[in-house]
Amino acid sequence: MTPRRILLAAIFMWCAAIVATPLLRSLGGAGAASMLYEFFSRACHQMDSRSFHIDGNKFAVCIRCSSIYAAFFLSVLLSPVLSRRVLTSASARVLLFVSALPMAVDVALAAIGVHDSTDATRLVTGAVFGFALGIILAPLLEELAAEILSRWFNFLRTTYATKTR
Repeated sequence: MTPRRILLAAIFMWCAAIVATPLLRSLGGAGAASMLYEFFSRACHQMDSRSFHIDGNKFAVCIRCSSIYAAFFLSVLLSPVLSRRVLTSASARVLLFVSALPMAVDVALAAIGVHDSTDATRLVTGAVFGFALGIILAPLLEELAAEILSRWFNFLRTTYATKTR
């Protein structure tokens, strides 16, 4: 399995766990669902009113986080066709700032009472940020996955070589 496929599988499993949580609860797996809700509570506030629901059970993370993760997965999936070579560290910082700005404005305006953040604004601002984050991080994460695989295979070779002697 290539580093890219491992990365995609890991991100997919993360996103699938978010959706699986309410499914588990609705199918009677309350214990497993509770463990997943607890796990994801470290990353998200999980407010019921700000979450997608399946069969009356909320996703493991809110709408904004769900859209960040889904868009992140989509951008990593599309990363081979997206032009990553022109992204310098300076342009990556600009892209990250520009993509986070709508989300920050949405949250800030809602916090001071000027604008009510809606499910639609949470979805769109999260998706914009998640997509940009995936564009920026995909090459770095693929490199990291390759390094981990390389070290793992070296460990296995070393371990296997010493056991066969």
